[in-house]
Amino acid sequence: MPVDIRTATRSDIKEMSAMMARAFHSDDPVSAYFFPNDRRRPKMQRRMMSALIRHRYLPVGGAEVAVLDGRIVGVSLWHPHDAPRVEWWRGLVAGPHLLWAMGSAVRAGMAMDRMLDAGAPDDNAVLWVYLGVEPTLHRSGVGAALSQSFFDRVDREGRTTFGICKEGNIPFWTAMGFVEAGTATIGPDGPVVHRLNRPPTARGAEQHSESPQHGLG
Repeated sequence: MPVDIRTATRSDIKEMSAMMARAFHSDDPVSAYFFPNDRRRPKMQRRMMSALIRHRYLPVGGAEVAVLDGRIVGVSLWHPHDAPRVEWWRGLVAGPHLLWAMGSAVRAGMAMDRMLDAGAPDDNAVLWVYLGVEPTLHRSGVGAALSQSFFDRVDREGRTTFGICKEGNIPFWTAMGFVEAGTATIGPDGPVVHRLNRPPTARGAEQHSESPQHGLG
């Protein structure tokens, strides 16, 4: 399947956010914690992803898309090692963007950022936050192509990658070179997630099937 991997642009935001809402609508504890109302979740997820992509990932060069037959079928989002993390929420929460996008989930989002930031294995590590694939294209090579592109980048720079996942996705991520680094809870009453680290390798990532869920998450 010929999948094109390229840097995301502002013109992609609407399509990216809609696809990510489909990718993480069900069986994702983080999304369910942020937006417990099943009926409203897709709309709120689209708003949240649109705000995150526009104001957080695109400005720091942390967004790629997989394109198949002219449509976006996969998204990879990360924080470069020198990009601000927790500070981003503090600046945006005072304005209309995040409040409109997340509503009452703003507090949970800030708690997640603090938890992620606390798991950095070193100051030069890269935080990989999302790997999303169109649900109808799992195990088609889309996620593998996005992963390969991301790993080529961090391996070339010699940087460790870190992130989180749910328990059921541990085998998927460990098969790509991640090692478990303990557990954490999002906020005082959120879901338990598993921390993962991946040291840089000389050969990069191998091809693997797509996980149906959050990258890492």
